[in-house]
Amino acid sequence: MRVTVAILGVVLAAVVGRFFWDDLISGEDIPRGVLVEEISIGNTDRATAAARLDGQLALEGDLTLTFQGEESTQSYAEWGVTLDVDATIDQAASMRGSGVVRFFRWAAAVIRDRATDPVWTIDSDQLARHFDGQSISVVFEISPIELINGEFVPVETTSRPVLDLQTLENLLRDAIASGERNAEIEVPTSGVEEIAGDDALAVAANELTDQDITVLLAGTLRTQIIDRGDLRRWLEVPGATAADDFSFDPDEVQSTLSDVFPDVGLVGVEGVQFLVGFDGKPHLLGALEGSICCAEDTTDRLFAALGSNEPVTIFPLEAADARGLQWASTLGINELVSEFTTFYKPNQTRNINIARISEITRGVIIEPGETFSVNDYVGRRTTADGFVSAGVISNGVFSSSVGGGISQYATTVFNAAFFAGLDFGEYQSHSIYISRYPFGREATVSFPAPDLQIVNTTPYGVLLWPTTNDDSITVRLYSTAYVTAEQTAQTSRTEGAACTRVNTERTRTYVDDGRVEVDSVTARYRPEGINCAGGSTRPTTTTSTTTIPTTVP
Repeated sequence: MRVTVAILGVVLAAVVGRFFWDDLISGEDIPRGVLVEEISIGNTDRATAAARLDGQLALEGDLTLTFQGEESTQSYAEWGVTLDVDATIDQAASMRGSGVVRFFRWAAAVIRDRATDPVWTIDSDQLARHFDGQSISVVFEISPIELINGEFVPVETTSRPVLDLQTLENLLRDAIASGERNAEIEVPTSGVEEIAGDDALAVAANELTDQDITVLLAGTLRTQIIDRGDLRRWLEVPGATAADDFSFDPDEVQSTLSDVFPDVGLVGVEGVQFLVGFDGKPHLLGALEGSICCAEDTTDRLFAALGSNEPVTIFPLEAADARGLQWASTLGINELVSEFTTFYKPNQTRNINIARISEITRGVIIEPGETFSVNDYVGRRTTADGFVSAGVISNGVFSSSVGGGISQYATTVFNAAFFAGLDFGEYQSHSIYISRYPFGREATVSFPAPDLQIVNTTPYGVLLWPTTNDDSITVRLYSTAYVTAEQTAQTSRTEGAACTRVNTERTRTYVDDGRVEVDSVTARYRPEGINCAGGSTRPTTTTSTTTIPTTVP
């Protein structure tokens, strides 16, 4: 009996001693075992925790704001909903507790991880900017003058709604707190304001543009007269209260110049194009080279020419960042170095999205040392770009969103890159394992995060060539054989109360000298609707006035 008591005393002393050392003496700002979603920040200082969280979490889904039949759909991040890193860290740090509670929480964390929700906040300035000449805000912009039959005239007295930004923020907070991830909000207003015509402003606009401008392309003898009709069409007048507020619309200027100088072009043309032929090999079709018309300050030069009495305004040309046949031939894109295929059921809506993103990225060249980012290259998936609504995993449960299904594209690209021996930047597995994908060796994408980034660490260019048919997607990578890769091991372990962490080992053998390198990729899976700590991720309704804690997949 005494021996047992002694042993228990020794064990207890060891546990208490470890607690004093681990938590009270050497413990960091964040207590042990804390997860924010699937990101571990436990036992770190605030700076380290902030570095791990910054830019890694974003609310999935899209938010649509509507006003009198006009609508704009963007991601929550684009509307200004961002992770409040400091508040999230404060919330995590508070999990330490005090007194006896502190000891028991520490002891529980030794056994399993603890999850805390991210805290979201709204950037009021970013949200307001969407109602200042952008997005659906054109509805709110009414100018005191208008262009009729080539002349500026004052508008008749009219009214416009006044945006109630504070109420809009509150509605947005309510939508986020409710767990809704594809919300639609009617933009609230707080009455109307009268807009009266401005005779003096109309006179100023007419006088400013009451001339033609002759432009000359630098280094050429090519000239073109820009008449007052174009100048007045280019003039931006919404929101102007004086002549000093006028400017030219750069999009309108570029559109006209594109028609005036069609063989020069407004953007640099790289034009390198490969085609994979019936022989299964990549063939270089060619490249166009040229100059850019015109310099970035063209709009400013045009505006400065108004009233200057200069006979000619010179438009400088800039050399395009063009790369021709000689450059393309040095990339070493000569042979198939990797391919991977995944399958899906025919005639599903999601297949439309898989085919569309494959079409957009077919022919991408990843140069030596460069990183291909799916999100940077493709951007947000929208119906205007040919994507449709289909199934996604959101907040740890299955739902739907525009672009759903393209994670199958991401998984196929991921595996082609894996066996090509390429490196990865940002990547993330599905939170729920899906049987059509290789276990532990797959990736998901959403916008703006998570992203899939392929890093070309070879001395050769890599040509990305995804193709689809009725029941499958195949991704082929073309380059010069530099390294071979194979999966050589895989291990799994339980993480937290409910998650499974999978580590997949890859062995790469380099063709030139036979050297061998071993690395690995990871995946983390959890049951549907459950986080790693064993809690539910299904939406619950809460309220908030300044920040929004919620759960993101």
